[in-house]
Amino acid sequence: MNEWLGMMNEWIKNNQLLSVHYLRIKKGPSSFSGRLLQMNDDYLLFYGDDMKEVINLHIHQIDHIEPFE
Repeated sequence: MNEWLGMMNEWIKNNQLLSVHYLRIKKGPSSFSGRLLQMNDDYLLFYGDDMKEVINLHIHQIDHIEPFE
């Protein structure tokens, strides 16, 4: 887990564009491209570039995060 925390801190610091895959309650899998703004023990706060909105996700909703290529 410390490895992920280090990567997330770097993504925030570098304003890295990310590809985020997550589960929406009662709707199933979804994804977006955005930037990680903040994190705490339970939640991650993203800015969705395409939708131009702030997205707050519980850590357990997230399937996969990787730098956008």
